[in-house]
Amino acid sequence: MTVKALLRRTHRPIALALALALWPSVGQADPPAPATDLGPISVADLAQRVWRSAEAGRPDEAFALLEAIPDRHEVQAVADLKAALERRNAHLAEAQDERLTRLGEAWDELAQHAGDDDPAEALRLAVEISSLAEDKASVLVAEPISALVARAEASARRAEAEGRWLDAQEILFRLNLLYDEDGRYEDDLTRASTRLMMIRLYAPQRLHAMRDAARVAEGLDPLPPFNGMGEDWREKLAGIDDPNVIVRAINHAQLAHVDGASMADMLLGGLDNLRTLVTTTDVAPAFGGIRDPKRVEAFLDEIARLETRLRTRGQRADTYDLTRTLRKIIDANAATVDVDLAAVLHEFGNGAMARLDQFSAIIWPDELRQFQKTTQARFTGVGIQIQLDDAQRLKVVTPLEGTPAHKAGILPGDIITAVDGESTIGITLTGAVERITGERGTPVTLTVDREGADEPIDFNLVRDEIPIHSVKGWRRNGPHETDWDWFIDRDNGIGYVRVTQFADGVTREFDRAVRQMREVGLEGLILDLRFNPGGLLNEAVDLANRFLSDGVIVSQHDADGRAREVQRARRGGTTLADLPVVVLINEGSASASEIVAGALQDHKRAVLVGARTFGKGSVQNVYDIGRGLAALRLTIQYYRLPSGRLIHRRPGMHEWGIEPDVAVDMPPARIGEALRLRQDADVLPINEKGEVVLDGDAPDPGELLTTGVDMQLETALLLVQSQSVARKHGLARALAEAPAPAAHVGG
Repeated sequence: MTVKALLRRTHRPIALALALALWPSVGQADPPAPATDLGPISVADLAQRVWRSAEAGRPDEAFALLEAIPDRHEVQAVADLKAALERRNAHLAEAQDERLTRLGEAWDELAQHAGDDDPAEALRLAVEISSLAEDKASVLVAEPISALVARAEASARRAEAEGRWLDAQEILFRLNLLYDEDGRYEDDLTRASTRLMMIRLYAPQRLHAMRDAARVAEGLDPLPPFNGMGEDWREKLAGIDDPNVIVRAINHAQLAHVDGASMADMLLGGLDNLRTLVTTTDVAPAFGGIRDPKRVEAFLDEIARLETRLRTRGQRADTYDLTRTLRKIIDANAATVDVDLAAVLHEFGNGAMARLDQFSAIIWPDELRQFQKTTQARFTGVGIQIQLDDAQRLKVVTPLEGTPAHKAGILPGDIITAVDGESTIGITLTGAVERITGERGTPVTLTVDREGADEPIDFNLVRDEIPIHSVKGWRRNGPHETDWDWFIDRDNGIGYVRVTQFADGVTREFDRAVRQMREVGLEGLILDLRFNPGGLLNEAVDLANRFLSDGVIVSQHDADGRAREVQRARRGGTTLADLPVVVLINEGSASASEIVAGALQDHKRAVLVGARTFGKGSVQNVYDIGRGLAALRLTIQYYRLPSGRLIHRRPGMHEWGIEPDVAVDMPPARIGEALRLRQDADVLPINEKGEVVLDGDAPDPGELLTTGVDMQLETALLLVQSQSVARKHGLARALAEAPAPAAHVGG
């Protein structure tokens, strides 16, 4: 298909569709039926029909029904609802115009880059075009795209052959984005990313130099000099010296992995990872033996012999093959390239687990402490949010209220120049977090540069447990992290609660928010689970229970489909069974957040608005494989929703996650703008004394709605308003004067 044909298809008339459907799904919704004369209808009946239509996945019908409201209704709340609908339609039309304009520009820009030697910019534009187009399949077969893809593939292969690993990864990353649905470039991207992770671990200074050269080539300022603080691979791999750790991990995986794990395949994955290591010459500063081509060739020959034997063994491969392969490869390494044993075991183990799924992995000694903190949802440190600024300096975004950093007087904008006397210039964000965090009760000194201060300031802090507040409201209204105005629409009694992760105590925080809203008058609720990566299953079940009085919430099934565990709603745990609820979801909603959203959808307890979720619906068990020094995280089951739906995205699947009832896709630029505005509005200004300034110049979250930046939230609010107006005002006034909507009634 030609570009002109694609543009013709994209520019079809949209005025009617925008009145009835959600951008950019125009053309995807069911065609409206001929106008139906609904006759006189009360607001209460209209509200009920709107909700049922949205709940059934017919948003075109739901919003067509709202069009029945007269422009100047005698009840102000109803008139306001109609005005909100008109604002939303205007924002949708504006977004559609922006999309079409940018789509045409992107095609033109792509044509300008068709002859570039480096396909990176053209690929970026192709990905953007795919995200903007309604018919993505037609984009992928368009001649400019197919020609670009062929050229990009050749360029990636050439970059790998020449050792330009960053270039290869960037090209493969964008190709994978372009073909995300079928995953045709996933293996290539994994290989390129694995190689870079090896360089990051064993030769971080080399990776720093590669990134610096890439920045300079793009006309950007060079990076600060390399900082090796916390970057010694020997420290990170300390304690990895027992091959039995690998034996235990692979044996556990063969016995318990949900999809069944092939011994031969795991061993082949381990050998392949070692091949990648010794053919990555950039790690030669750590392992001098790989500088000698003859030694490398001899080692690769032994890998090839072992691979041939394992392929012959196939499904018959067993523990004997495991121990034999490990012994042979360790002996061959010692006789040839002489890579440190810890690195051999580390890379063999990682390669073996990579053949299972993306969530199964060995947790090595240096990773175990952080993993345990994450799974326990408890964090110790000093209580600051940090980022690297444009000059790659370590900048304080904000201290968290009540934490050691806040009490000591660290302020937003402070630049951390040293940790315990060691310079942070050139440090990575991960390295900084590792150095600043630590065990509770241990000391750490942060040296900061502050605007207006003549000299650096030393803050001697003692690490403590940092409270994680994962429940947030609409607008900060006090100095504490828990001080929120929970109402997005106070006049209509509509609450708004964001759950950022399912950490320990989330349901308790949620209950507190609900009590505060109930005291004022709660008529409807928006539960925002966007970009919520998940967390603790028990918290997800308890939160879902607040909306459900009985029935299954989620169940865990093994590879044969048998239910191994079932979580049900407990009678007496329900506090919100009487409210209209909209749940916001998107591609960043995963795991526990998908369980909550899916359970409420299956029980028809909420309308889901947004975009399809991530599709992380697997259960991992953690096994000790190193006497407390290493662990195996292994996928053993899949979650299923009450309807039996599988959440998890498995290889080759075209359906996964939770589909919203009302799909509202947002352009990437608007997502970024909405995230920035929300983040800035959540952080109140702090004066030079470390005190929160309540009447400071903080951004207004209301701009998310008034400017149309967050169309998902705007749609959610409109749906809940349609219910709360009827509930709060007890309206039964006839709308006989309203024109009959062109509604698709009855599905």
